[in-house]
Amino acid sequence: MSGYLIWKYAHILMFVFWVGTDMGVFLAARRCTDAKLSFGSRVTLLHMALRIELLPRTMWKAALPFGVMLSRDMGLLTIPTTVLAAIWIFSLGWWAISMTGAWFYDKPFGHRLGRITNKLTLVVGCSLILLALSSWAGYGPIVADAGWLQLKVALYGLINLFVIWMIVAFDPLGAAFGRLAVEGSGPEIEAIISKAMGRSTVIIWATYLLIMLVGLIGTAKFAG
Repeated sequence: MSGYLIWKYAHILMFVFWVGTDMGVFLAARRCTDAKLSFGSRVTLLHMALRIELLPRTMWKAALPFGVMLSRDMGLLTIPTTVLAAIWIFSLGWWAISMTGAWFYDKPFGHRLGRITNKLTLVVGCSLILLALSSWAGYGPIVADAGWLQLKVALYGLINLFVIWMIVAFDPLGAAFGRLAVEGSGPEIEAIISKAMGRSTVIIWATYLLIMLVGLIGTAKFAG
């Protein structure tokens, strides 16, 4: 099997496990906002959502090196081997920091790593959008006649920015659950939880649509 087919298959699996498992995260997180459930049940659902989220978190970051490998094997990305190695090293480091922070989400150590992850994600998102614009202007590294790939890269960069937006919108939920454990359920706390989930839901569905659009562009290659 050629390298192109291997990376194409990896790309397909990446999309399936990214969106498919993230839907489970969304449903569990949404259910944990139900004030009719016991506190223990709600915490269990939230914990389960954060553990399932480790898989789409991995796939989202794998999209960067997998996409680079596929584009390079298609002859649409001109980068030297040293840059390719640097991308893999960065991607693995980005993933390791993110996963460690997510695993220890309830510890100060995890919070610090989460902030580092957000900064790295911001760098990835902005850098990819700038690289797509540079390629569109004819400066590379993506070949000039692969407009569909330039658009796909720009949208993946935008997805990274949406992820940060979602994290910021979702953040009040953690503090609200901390109050819930001490104070019990009340209108003020439940309003904070519902509001955070409502904002996050809009961003999450917008992100799903962007991911599906990226998949469509990669399949149809209609933006030449």
